Amino acid sequence: MSKSEKYILVNLEDEKSKKIAESISNKTARKILDYLSNKEESGAEEISKELKLPISTIDYNLKNLKKAGLIETKHFEWSQRGKRIILYSLARKFIVIAPKFSNIKKELKNILPLVGITGIISIIIQYLTKPRPILQAAKSMQDSVLAEQSMAFDASQTDLIVQNHNYGLWFFFGALFIIVIYFLIKIVRSKD
Repeated sequence: MSKSEKYILVNLEDEKSKKIAESISNKTARKILDYLSNKEESGAEEISKELKLPISTIDYNLKNLKKAGLIETKHFEWSQRGKRIILYSLARKFIVIAPKFSNIKKELKNILPLVGITGIISIIIQYLTKPRPILQAAKSMQDSVLAEQSMAFDASQTDLIVQNHNYGLWFFFGALFIIVIYFLIKIVRSKD
């Protein structure tokens, strides 16, 4: 999460919402948040002295509050003994708990196998409906007969006789259309 964001967006199933709930339900963490709301920034030792709590308890709660995104560490200063002191401040962000959004990638992963199966079935249909060699020979004989008798047949009837059907391709496009419609309906319903 970027430090410039003004809110923390979580859903109830998110791990971050659990961390926020644990932090807010902890009495010591609430005391720390209350203390930091009155101060610009403060170090762990100062918080420990002001709240009269052990430094180990303060450190533990500060780490949990930071993981939850409720406090930030922007600066540090040096103590008189040359030790680095991390300064904590309140994150001052809104916590937005939103319903779980459907993950489009997850939905696509569920639909992609259907597209693959549809492709395989289309290939099988195309293979089963393609003209056999015996039928191909009959068709070539038919073409030669048609060439001889071209005056007798109407051009539209010739087109109907020689037409090649791609049943597998049409099956694939029809199934793909149904899958896309199903996917769109599922997305619209999940937004409601």
